[in-house]
Amino acid sequence: MNKLSSQEIRSIIGYSDYSDLCIAAERDKRNVSQFIKFLLDRAIKDSNGIIAASDVTFKNSKVIPFNRWYPYIEGYSPDFVKSLIKKYSIKPGIIYDPFAGTGTTLFAADAMGNSTYYSEINPLLQFLIKAKLEVLKLAHNEWRIIGNDLMLLKTKLLKFNHKENTILDRNYKNVFKNSIYFPDYNYKEILQAKSFLESEDDSLSKNILTIAILSCLIPSSYLKKQGDLRFKTKKELEKKIPRFSELLCAKIDDIYNDLTNGNTTVSQVRHNHTLIHANAKCINEVSCDKISYVITSPPYLNGTNYIRNTKLELWFLGHLRTESDLRSFRDQILTSGINDVKVSNLLQIDIESKSLLLSQTMVSLKETAYDVRIPQMAECYFAEMFQIFSGLLPKLASGARLLIDIGDSVFNGVHIQTDDILIEILQNIGYKFVEKTKLRERRSRGGQTVTQVLIVMAN
Repeated sequence: MNKLSSQEIRSIIGYSDYSDLCIAAERDKRNVSQFIKFLLDRAIKDSNGIIAASDVTFKNSKVIPFNRWYPYIEGYSPDFVKSLIKKYSIKPGIIYDPFAGTGTTLFAADAMGNSTYYSEINPLLQFLIKAKLEVLKLAHNEWRIIGNDLMLLKTKLLKFNHKENTILDRNYKNVFKNSIYFPDYNYKEILQAKSFLESEDDSLSKNILTIAILSCLIPSSYLKKQGDLRFKTKKELEKKIPRFSELLCAKIDDIYNDLTNGNTTVSQVRHNHTLIHANAKCINEVSCDKISYVITSPPYLNGTNYIRNTKLELWFLGHLRTESDLRSFRDQILTSGINDVKVSNLLQIDIESKSLLLSQTMVSLKETAYDVRIPQMAECYFAEMFQIFSGLLPKLASGARLLIDIGDSVFNGVHIQTDDILIEILQNIGYKFVEKTKLRERRSRGGQTVTQVLIVMAN
């Protein structure tokens, strides 16, 4: 409970006013502390343990071995996935995650005895998943060998006696133009780190070192990832940007500790996990075994540009060489941000006819939107969701369940009930509604209360 905010605690116990709480506690013949504990205990039992807001965000994963190697804040925790598998009595079978992120669903499902299929467009996230799978397929006693190899690479790299990588520097200028994202002292070390990696033979320890470097790019820059990637404020910059080499040294030490401390809480990967198509919108083109369950958290319709948020990492990996490369990835992903909108990408689907609630919402959006791309973004988002789940339906085994973690949003005062709209669209496709559970409340930028829910559907 200490991981929950006070607002979330008040929401769970059902009292927002302290005086009302005191009156109810006295009526129940308990002191306030006892009464709160009683209400919390009852809430946990009613929800079968699916309650901690920290489990449906990346908050817990920041300290979990292996998950903490790269801080992907858009993800949820492995414990959340495990709790779903337990609650819904998911038997061994294939689980599909159309939006795999850093692979949380894969690793949690493996620990519970399931194989997975997954889709993920972002090459950075594909790289992270592949590297972690390679590590976790090894026996625990082999991790120490990889850890020792990593420390040897660390010793060689931290001398920083390599030349600055001219190709990476050229790509930076091509992609980011005159934007300055790093202090000179860090930019130089990053270019040297790239040259060092290119001088080493391919190996698992080299891939792990690459992950460590990737995780240090934003902390060593003038940028900050807080929702969207943004420049740090003047006040935030009063504290000097740490040296890239110092951040990297600490990160490598964390990874080394995860590999060598004999941690048996991290399970060895024992099942198959297959990238069946990078783009979930193309699931209809895939030939695969029948899928028994879908566990996923699609990008929220919140204006966030999920590709832009990883542009530094994609640049370092060599996936951004020109300014148009960023646009190319935006065109492929699920449209969820204003900058993702491209009129030529609009699907020939009358999506408003698939959901009455969406049709009503679109009227309000078109009347109030300060940017014409806002209603276009919403139309694209739901049309592409329709495309994904229509293509998925024939791939499902009889009696398959869909567990979808999704949040609603507010644009210019218009509440977009993403969860209820998605339910109507899925029902239009042919899915059956099972239940909807509220996971947590949060605040929109305008201060309105919005919710994160779990939708359960069946075929």
